[in-house]
Amino acid sequence: WVDGERLVAESASGEDLPLVELGITATLLQLLGTGVMHTDPHGGNLLKGPIVGDARSCPPSRPSLPSRQLVYLDFGLVADVPLQVREGLVCAVMYMVERRWVDVASLFHALMLLPDWVIADAATLASFTRDIELAAKEALVFPSETKSSRAEVPSLRFAALLEQLVLLAPRYEFQLPPYFLNNARALGCLEGMARTVDPEFNILQKVYPFALNTLLSNPSDSPVLRETLRKLCSDSSGRLSLSRASSLVDSAARLTGTRWRKVVADSLRSRGGRRFFRALLRSEAAKLCGRVLE
Repeated sequence: WVDGERLVAESASGEDLPLVELGITATLLQLLGTGVMHTDPHGGNLLKGPIVGDARSCPPSRPSLPSRQLVYLDFGLVADVPLQVREGLVCAVMYMVERRWVDVASLFHALMLLPDWVIADAATLASFTRDIELAAKEALVFPSETKSSRAEVPSLRFAALLEQLVLLAPRYEFQLPPYFLNNARALGCLEGMARTVDPEFNILQKVYPFALNTLLSNPSDSPVLRETLRKLCSDSSGRLSLSRASSLVDSAARLTGTRWRKVVADSLRSRGGRRFFRALLRSEAAKLCGRVLE
């Protein structure tokens, strides 16, 4: 038995935002990490539990730490998200932020959303890519090009993105497996609650750091994540670039409030992370040798 109050969107207040953000973080960990996801986290299934300690004791560096526990109720809807889909979602987030629409479009097949005939026909795939870019423009607002911080994340209205994808579904015969509908519902509910108390809330600000850290560490040594990281860190000649890799590491550090050294150290703890940084060092060494021999 847990004593608490219902976290309902209609009555949410500013003090509820840290709990809603905690719910989003937990949902992302389930969706992109464990693959076992509570897919019905509406206001009635999220409980503001007992107070944890004294809110005034939160460290200055973490002022938004919730002072109450977040309790999940009703595990009647639980989705099993396949590893292939989890990896595809991480890559899709990264490509979307980088505006690599061709790569985003190609991932829809990996996400089990597109039939084979769309991918097999070059003209149809090109048309789908254009439509995906147009759909993204309806839901994404990118930072001004005049701003210097590359770490800024575009603002995403998840509900608007979902609406655009639904409009494309009949034309390209989307296959909508249960995991997609349930996960979309879960994220939509949480985003709605967050925007009730903070109209400027950007769910991508939460998703992107998680995806970026997963990409850099590649804990499962996934070839899909490895290839995506290689693309994002390659220069115009297709060779790994230290400056591009450093930019991603800096973004991860700034968005998570940690030092870049910790981001690198965390990545090096996994086999996939070590593999990437070894390849990066080999690439830089080859470039240096080439310049010396010229």
